[in-house]
Amino acid sequence: MFDIQVVALLSTVIGAVTNPGFDIHAAAALGGLIGAGIILAGGAIGAGIGDGLVTSRTVEGIARQPEARGQLLTTMFISVGLIEAYPIIALVFALLLIFATPHV
Repeated sequence: MFDIQVVALLSTVIGAVTNPGFDIHAAAALGGLIGAGIILAGGAIGAGIGDGLVTSRTVEGIARQPEARGQLLTTMFISVGLIEAYPIIALVFALLLIFATPHV
């Protein structure tokens, strides 16, 4: 069942690309928008998971050694700052995909 659907999808895409009325510029823009969405979603999900893991490990460390609270919090804030840079970098790449899509 899955193989038939994949073949049908591929034949539809190939048929659309080989059609003389197919707009390659629209396809390039669409690909840029889809790629930008995937990049932004990955950046947001990755940062959320990373922040959660760092914070949970910091709380765990403070619970085990309360006297190391200052050092652990400093390290946590530096780590969270570095983790939060990832979605910003993803945003830059997404903007590149949206606005710098080459005209074929």
